[in-house]
Amino acid sequence: MTGSNPLDGAPADDLERAFRSPGLIETDPEYVTLYRNVVARLRTEAAGLPMGTVQTLLLERIASSYVIMKFREDHALMTPTQSKEANQQWLAATAQFNTMLAAHEDKLREAMMLDLQGVVNEAIQTIEDDETRRTIKRTLAEGFAAKGY
Repeated sequence: MTGSNPLDGAPADDLERAFRSPGLIETDPEYVTLYRNVVARLRTEAAGLPMGTVQTLLLERIASSYVIMKFREDHALMTPTQSKEANQQWLAATAQFNTMLAAHEDKLREAMMLDLQGVVNEAIQTIEDDETRRTIKRTLAEGFAAKGY
């Protein structure tokens, strides 16, 4: 990889090497970009989750496996049996990732709602008229309650 960290600005640590482009694709800019984009999107989807070493490395395995599989398919470097096995391994890794996301979905939703509440409250405080501010607060509270928030 040249000058770009697929960890989206995360501090460099002893796992940085794990996120270098796989050797098979490192000379093809199209696949290197695909790898970086897959890593970035997976990290975005996992933002806010507790990510231990295993979970972090799972992101790398999903990205690497997919891009290598795609490269081999595009260049006719796999037999149908190899393609099937590669897909099964990749699907198993993605199933694990999806399980991890689902396990923490409630926590992420709660954190997002608290952030949203803070932004709304800050915006409401900019309304100078007391009656208008109370009316908007009441309307928002009722609306959110009606939606189950």
